[in-house]
Order: sequence, then structure tokens, then C-alpha cells
Amino acid sequence: MSDLIEVESVSFSYGSRSVLDSVSFRAGEGEFLALLGINGSGKSTLLDIVSGFRRAGTGSVTIEGRSQSEWSRREIAQRVSHLPQAVHADLPFSAEQLVGMGRYPHTDRWFESDEDHKRIRAAMERTSCWAQRRRSFHSLSGGERQRVLLAACIAQDAAALLLDEPSTFLDIEQQLHCFSLLRQEAQEGKLCIAATHDLNLALTYCTRLMVLADGVIAHDMQVTEAHENKEWLGRFSKRLDMGATPAGSPWVWYR
Repeated sequence: MSDLIEVESVSFSYGSRSVLDSVSFRAGEGEFLALLGINGSGKSTLLDIVSGFRRAGTGSVTIEGRSQSEWSRREIAQRVSHLPQAVHADLPFSAEQLVGMGRYPHTDRWFESDEDHKRIRAAMERTSCWAQRRRSFHSLSGGERQRVLLAACIAQDAAALLLDEPSTFLDIEQQLHCFSLLRQEAQEGKLCIAATHDLNLALTYCTRLMVLADGVIAHDMQVTEAHENKEWLGRFSKRLDMGATPAGSPWVWYR
């Protein structure tokens, strides 16, 4: 496995409040990494920094062995897609047009090729939103909008997908479908990093867990190791414990 993204000693503050304090990690192709932490722990900030939408106070980000600062915005977008936690619902575009924006890093200005249209349709079909392609984005439900935004990330065909709460607004079946799809992307060689509060989705579908706490990476482990040391659960609540599914996979339950 080769590293696609390397984060080295990254720190960030909002005014006098420190959010990230010398965060370092590496992640590579084929990994599906769950970024975990309580509210305000810096998950969204870290994803924003890695995707280039926010500049770290200190430290560096390397993409495909090259400093992020040496890539153009377009070059970064060809390699890293980013699903933010919130997007304005009143965007004046159809669902298909919005997904098409995921292809902009690969297009010749505003021109979309036959290949672009194929990828747009394929992504929308995979995220179960092709039927809504002609509807205006603002007319969609929260879950429908989330599937459209996920389709835009898939259509972008970047080597790394950074997703901030990708299952937000989704019903249970769609949550399972979302994480299954991302696991498939990882199995096909992509790097997926998803910030999530759902520990059991992370344990079921991801390959690695990384817990942010007190501005640092407090725990970084393979999912297969998660049951060996339950200390990481205490970062979220004292009312959590871990058992196993009938198949023997780790499972978090509430006391």
C-alpha cells in the first residue's frame, strides 16, 4: 500500500481556541478510514485542511508524495474529492447539474464529454438518485440531497474521497448502502476517509479507526484491533461497551 495522503504536525486554531495540535497520520490506497471524535474535536477542520479548503496554522499536507502547496487547486481536485458537512440547499441547479460539477476538474472549461456524462449517470445510479436527475436541488429532501452530493464525489473519480458525515439525513437502508458503496470504492483502490458519529457503521464497513480527542489523534487502529482495547470507547461516553455480532465482528452497545 502506498501513501496517498500524509499529514505531518498539523495544528489549527480558531482565534485563541486550539482545535488541532500537531496532528500526524498517513493513509493510502485501499483504506476506508473512519475519522471519529465528539462534537468540536476537529474532524471537519482536519478534512477541510487535507482537501485544501482551509490552511493549517502549522504543519504540512502531502498528496501523492508532493506538497499540497505545490499542486494547483484544479490538480488537487483531480486527486481529492470532498463532501462537506453542510451545503446550501437553495443552489439553483438540477440534481444532474450538481453531480456534473464533480467532473469540472477533468473537463475543458465548461465542456462535458460523453465520458463525463457516462460517469455522471453511473454515479447517480450507484447512489440511487438518477430518478431525481431533473429535479431542482432545493426541491429534494435532505436524504435525497445527500445522495446527490455523494454522487458528485463519486463522479469526480479522485484517488481520495474525504467525506464529512456522509450518512447524514439518510434512512437506515441508505446509510448501509452509503457505507457499502464507500467500502467498494476502497476495495477498488481508492482511499476513503469518512468523519462519522456512528461507531457501528465504522466498525462494520471501515478498515481503520482514527479518534481525535484534545486536539490530537488519541487512537489509531485497525478495525480488527478495536475490541482488544476498549479505552477508545471512553472518548465518547461512559455508557458504551463492546460485544460482538453473531459473526464475531465488534459491536458497540449502550448501557
